[in-house]
Amino acid sequence: MAILVSPGQSITVTDMSAYVSGAASTVPLVILATEQDKTAPDGSLAYGTTKANAGKLQSFTSQRELAAALGYATFKQSSSGTPLNGNEQNEYGLLAAHSALGVSNSLYAIRADIDMAQLAATTDRPDSPPANGTFWLDLSTTTWGINEWDATTETFTRKTPIVITDAGDLTGSAPKSSIGTIGSYSVVVASTDNGTFYKNTDNTWVQVGSTDWENSWATVKGTEINPTFTANATMTINATTVNLTTATTLSGVVGKINTAAITGVTAAAVNGQLTFYVDSTAESDGANADGKLLLVEGTNTPLASAGITAGTYYCPQVSHATYVGVPNWRATDTAPAPSGSIYVKTSVQGNGMNLAVKKYNSTSGTWTTLAVPVYSSSAAAIAALDVSGGGNGIAEGSVFARHYVSSNRNLVGVRLMFRKAGPKTVVTGTTPTGNFTVGNSFTIQVTQLGTDVLASATVSLSGTGNSDFVASVLAALGTAGIDYVTAAVTSAGTISFSHEYGGEIILNNVTGTPLTTAGFTTSTTGVRTDPATPGLVLSNWTAGGTGSGFQPYTYSFYTPYQAPADGTLWYYGSAADVDIMINNGGWKGYKLVSSDARGYNLTNTDPGGVIVSASEPTTQTDNTELVAGDLWLDSGDLVNYPALYRYNGTKFVAIDRTDQTGQNGIVFADARWDTDGTTDVVTGSYPLITDLLTSNYIDQDAPDYRLYPRGTLLFNTRRSGFNVKQYVSNYFNATSFPDTPAVPGASSSLPDVTATWQSVSGNKFDGSMYAGPAAQRAMVVKAMQSAVAASTELREEQFAFNIICAPGYQELIDDMVGLNNDRANTAFIIGDTPMTLAPNAVDLTNWSNNTNGDGLSTADPYLGVYYPSAVSSDVKGNTVVVPPSHIMLRTFIRNDSVSYPWFAPAGVRRGLVDNATDIGYINQDTGEFVRNGISQGLRDAMYQQRINPITILPGVGLAVWGQKTRNAMASSMDRVNVARLINYIRTILSKVGNAYLFEPNDKITRDQIKRNIEGAMNDLVAKRGIYDYLVVCDTSNNTPQRIAGNELWVDIAIEPMKDVEFIYIPIRLLNPGSIAAGQLGA
Repeated sequence: MAILVSPGQSITVTDMSAYVSGAASTVPLVILATEQDKTAPDGSLAYGTTKANAGKLQSFTSQRELAAALGYATFKQSSSGTPLNGNEQNEYGLLAAHSALGVSNSLYAIRADIDMAQLAATTDRPDSPPANGTFWLDLSTTTWGINEWDATTETFTRKTPIVITDAGDLTGSAPKSSIGTIGSYSVVVASTDNGTFYKNTDNTWVQVGSTDWENSWATVKGTEINPTFTANATMTINATTVNLTTATTLSGVVGKINTAAITGVTAAAVNGQLTFYVDSTAESDGANADGKLLLVEGTNTPLASAGITAGTYYCPQVSHATYVGVPNWRATDTAPAPSGSIYVKTSVQGNGMNLAVKKYNSTSGTWTTLAVPVYSSSAAAIAALDVSGGGNGIAEGSVFARHYVSSNRNLVGVRLMFRKAGPKTVVTGTTPTGNFTVGNSFTIQVTQLGTDVLASATVSLSGTGNSDFVASVLAALGTAGIDYVTAAVTSAGTISFSHEYGGEIILNNVTGTPLTTAGFTTSTTGVRTDPATPGLVLSNWTAGGTGSGFQPYTYSFYTPYQAPADGTLWYYGSAADVDIMINNGGWKGYKLVSSDARGYNLTNTDPGGVIVSASEPTTQTDNTELVAGDLWLDSGDLVNYPALYRYNGTKFVAIDRTDQTGQNGIVFADARWDTDGTTDVVTGSYPLITDLLTSNYIDQDAPDYRLYPRGTLLFNTRRSGFNVKQYVSNYFNATSFPDTPAVPGASSSLPDVTATWQSVSGNKFDGSMYAGPAAQRAMVVKAMQSAVAASTELREEQFAFNIICAPGYQELIDDMVGLNNDRANTAFIIGDTPMTLAPNAVDLTNWSNNTNGDGLSTADPYLGVYYPSAVSSDVKGNTVVVPPSHIMLRTFIRNDSVSYPWFAPAGVRRGLVDNATDIGYINQDTGEFVRNGISQGLRDAMYQQRINPITILPGVGLAVWGQKTRNAMASSMDRVNVARLINYIRTILSKVGNAYLFEPNDKITRDQIKRNIEGAMNDLVAKRGIYDYLVVCDTSNNTPQRIAGNELWVDIAIEPMKDVEFIYIPIRLLNPGSIAAGQLGA
């Protein structure tokens, strides 16, 4: 108190009203797993399901908040709407949380970092959507407009080409000779120009329009078979007279004609007929190439002898035109064309060319089909697409196809052109200070409004600097009347050209290299070369292709995608894909071993490898006899996958999946994806099991065969199915595998394909693999365990939860017990029993005692385990099977709302179930729910095993009928109400103790803390939590030594309330009058 010096007042307040506040209301922590990036009920992203929020503690006060964050619980159904009971993608925890928030206003949840959607069984490898703005040439709907002319019938035949998408199928620029048959057409989309090829009678692919193609089709053929010619006959071919002299046979005449070496003309004997082949270099006047054959009859009429009419003939023709521009190639037309001539119909109409280019929008997740008209040049495209604007009106992202892809305008191909910018064309050189030579010159050609004709000007340099260069350009353009193209010196000192209409500018050096000096080359941004247009093209149009300066696009028959993100999971659902190798002095392909450790010749085993059958096979799959060493996988026993058997010549003998040390054992590990490490693991074809049977190839991470006996099998989990794998983009790298081979038998170098699928569902403790639904479950359990172990938030006192559960995952019981220990045992754990656990004393006892290694191995007084599972409804009204904790979480909360935590959450007063309609278990073999009411005898067996029954009481309904904990010994702590009482006391005493830390350790403090604790104990007595108590806090337990050590001790003894579980009512039968006479007997 302050000391007064002058008259006045000093008022002080001493707070002696300390009391013990009650613990927080019942607040559960639900550990759960869901799909990632789910949709909330309002259609928005369920923010709590993003990867960023995985592993974070989330708090909810209502079902609406829960649904907004995590969406509605997903329960899988078959295609016909049948519930898939026990499916490992069912979101049990989320539904339990939703049910709990129906009777509570506070709940914590932590979501494991796993996307349960990725655990869907599929044989299709996962992928990622393409990047926004990706262009795709959809080959499944693209047509090429190829029409072949038949001069005999004077008709066109539409041809469907073979589409070559893989550069590995090319020899040079043409398809490999092994592809297609004679007369086939192909389009090589694996090249920028999508060239069209024809397979000629020499079984050689030639590009349509080339001289090789022209020489593949006869221009004219005689009608006489094996004609005889008169000696000394003559004929004139393209102004060259050929004297046959003594040649009187067909072969002799052919030889004389070819010896004359007439440009563009060859002769051949085809089926006994004189045949002329003519290409576009032929010179009908003997001087100028025009692609014609002029035949003039000479002495002794050799042409007539061959059945050929003298006259003018044309080499095979190529015409690019729309459906209205059908070429005039009939015999009565001015320039008849021979058979084999090609009409490329460039319009969609009339079954012509339709290039199905699509663009991806990542926001909507859809592909938009673009219009792709076909033109002969960029100038023609600009003129047609923007008649009045000259290019200004063409939107960025527009596409057209140019069919002139070479200076040889007959070559058939098509190049996609993409509009990259607009409306104005501006291209800037890279040289800030030029050093030009006066008199050097170059030409400028530019596109004009409304026409494909180019305007041109010639520039002659009048000075050596950049400003002189620009002045010369402007002068030349002015002279030519081109006022919409300008040149300027930029602020950086470089030279730029501009086309105001957004058209193209074509530059060509004439004398010297002034354009190069100005910084305009093929590597300059906005500059391209054009095979059909010599020079540098300055343009807003970019050719489609690969490499610098090209617009990339993808082409395929299927919707394109990207490789999945690292860590993407894939549950390969096929149980029939099995790759097995054998240790025979190294891991060997199964059918490459002629004598294994048992003396079996495995080369004679089934040609398909492992025989997959639901019944024991009697023959190999090709109906030949079984041989010793044949392997059988029982597909009728997927629960014990892989149930493998080996034929010993007489019968099939089971292979022990848990034996990794014997010659008859088996190892489960990743070994290989393919036979040589070159197959793309995302886009490549699945390697055939039959190919793997005869391959010894193994990956660098395969197990070391020297650690296992000869004869041991290796189940290759990488290529085989029925397990969960994850994608790793750069798995086989020099850092991870610095020395190759990393294991004996592997390659001395890293594989071409460094990405792989790595099996992650793992093996059990006995060495066998997790397979099928067990593999799915192993992934979920692992993620949930990681969420609990890694979270620091779960261990912070500020987050006050007092119930912990992981609905549907009894594997997390020990993790939850550990978490509760970290939190000073201030919470109670609701544990599940397996949903497939059958209702019989043997199975329940075995699980409770972990007899088979897959049961409960945790004893803890703050843990209660319940049985069986139940039938409930999800938020959509679908009938679903839920674990016991779904019932118990809500039952605990309702118990605490009508009484206190130290009242047993069981019986007909506080243990009635209101969120389930039936109880039972899931038949593991059929997946069907089997109802079971849990009889008195079974309840007795369960109680002995410390498993709390949920039962059906006649006239009452579903009720919780037990409250035992998993305490390791018989004591007060083997009851749920007592354990939760201690949870409560631990919580409130922690608050009491904190209030007296750093206070003086004297009688005043000891009396205060004792008084507060006694107040709390009195409250518990009044509320039927304890019978009696004793609090000691004086010098008897606070000795001088303890005080000297800064310690204060408070000893508390309580007599916890016991619940009524066993009621005995003896009834005595007495004779009449005995009761009135007081004669009640002994």
